[in-house]
Amino acid sequence: MTELFASLAPLDEAVGRAVVQAAPAAWIDAARVLSVAHTARGVAVIVAGAVALLLALRDRAGALWLLMAFYSGAALNHALKHLFQRPRPQQLEYAVTDFAFPSGHAAQATLLYGALLVLLWRHTPSRAWRAAAAAAAVLLVMAVCASRLLLQAHWFSDVVGGVLVGAAWLALAVALRRAARR
Repeated sequence: MTELFASLAPLDEAVGRAVVQAAPAAWIDAARVLSVAHTARGVAVIVAGAVALLLALRDRAGALWLLMAFYSGAALNHALKHLFQRPRPQQLEYAVTDFAFPSGHAAQATLLYGALLVLLWRHTPSRAWRAAAAAAAVLLVMAVCASRLLLQAHWFSDVVGGVLVGAAWLALAVALRRAARR
């Protein structure tokens, strides 16, 4: 895997430089807010709020699925970080763990907002609301990913890897949910 990361280094460095050079100061401030909001505590608050709403809607199965899908995916991502042990870029102020690949913020944002979208789809028959929710989910994931690059807490390939891990785990969780419902 070290060879793969080495081969990605020119792309990672080029994207990192381009993002930092193109970003106005206000984007850096917004990235800090997004980064803090998507730490373990921030995400736990979002998950708890969603679980409370699902329980109020009497969707216990949805609440349990959200908890299991999100936290098992987060645990998988954490295990992958320790398996690959890729060093982070030099900026460590906004690093949550010691290792970079795959990005936990990117994986967890993909899992969280993807799972919320799946659940909203079930509770909202309106096409307009579904489209708005899908757009919001994509924009939130992109914003969280951009924040990790702007703050130089991750390489570009870490962020892409995090999104892929989150999306793959979410797809598996959705497939298991569908199978259990049959």
